[in-house]
Amino acid sequence: MEILHLGKYYPPEPGGMEAVVKSFAEATAGGLDNYCLVASKVGPTRVERSGGTTIHYLEERGTILLTPILPSLPWVLHRLRKRGRFPVILLHYPNPMAVAALVLSLLFRRKSEQIVLWHHADVLFEERWKKVLYALFRPVEEFLFRRTDAFVAATPHHVSCSDTFRRFADRTAIIPYAIPDAWFEVSDTDRSSAEKARKTMRGNFLLFVGRLVPYKGLETLLRAADRIPCGIAVIGTGPLDGILRKEIAARGLEEKVSLLGRVDDLRPYYLGCEFFVLPSVNMLEGFGIVQIEAMAVGKPVVSSDLPSGVTYVNVHGETGLTFHVGDDAGLAKACNLLLFDTALRERLGSNARKRTFGKFSYTAMRNAAVPFFRVLVGGAAS
Repeated sequence: MEILHLGKYYPPEPGGMEAVVKSFAEATAGGLDNYCLVASKVGPTRVERSGGTTIHYLEERGTILLTPILPSLPWVLHRLRKRGRFPVILLHYPNPMAVAALVLSLLFRRKSEQIVLWHHADVLFEERWKKVLYALFRPVEEFLFRRTDAFVAATPHHVSCSDTFRRFADRTAIIPYAIPDAWFEVSDTDRSSAEKARKTMRGNFLLFVGRLVPYKGLETLLRAADRIPCGIAVIGTGPLDGILRKEIAARGLEEKVSLLGRVDDLRPYYLGCEFFVLPSVNMLEGFGIVQIEAMAVGKPVVSSDLPSGVTYVNVHGETGLTFHVGDDAGLAKACNLLLFDTALRERLGSNARKRTFGKFSYTAMRNAAVPFFRVLVGGAAS
């Protein structure tokens, strides 16, 4: 069965939605045939084949509100629909350009496919002009929602916390985000690399991985840092880099907090850290794939208690600890509890690894996705 994905970009372009599209294609290879229609930041329009997945790149002509502008998308999508090749169109949301292109095509050609919308996050804007612009676009989205056959979310929390998609709960399937099964295997080489990471950090350390942007809550982590008696490794890039460096200097944390920038191989740091921390402060943090990357190698997580997928992944007292959003004292307390209680840290880490393989591995994703799409188009589940 062929599935036409409408995404934004495809790895190696960074981004959570991009990582999900690629992991879905890899996890379901052999059960589903995935065709991804995405933007290309560099190079012309082209079609490539990679690892059993077809990636159809459309030349980008700029962006607006983090959305690639693809003048050719409506025509290309309509042409693909006319061929009748795909029984399922899977639109990864939010993605205004893809929504508009599909709606335009539906106005000119009757729907013969099953349309599935994968809700990754609600549309959240702070600036008034963006809210007004989005309000004008909402009727277009509603047109598509009424013609959508099924919805997908990564966790039940994505549904219950969404003002937009809660009303579709009765036709929403849960297909988890996932990491490769091979990620769970730890070799002697991995352990050696972890020791090198610990030497780089001059001993014990806790780890943050993510974009250096406001919603990640790094300000909370810095406020807590002087009460946490170990190093803190911050891996990632983003617009707050300069601001964070000034804040670290102002607080005298240069010997404690290390901004490591982009690191291509994260495994040594996941394996070398005592535990992982995710102090995000709002619902833009819908899941936190970095959590399952750490949990899969046996590391507990300290995360804020956002009611999004963050607290579905990291269960307080089972796979890690949570603290109230923005509460630096609560963050420091949770970190110190794990640092000084080795038995607790090891128990939560072991539980984290088991939960991640059972719910967030490629095996788990494939077992949820393939039967769902086969039944959707009228076939048998297996």
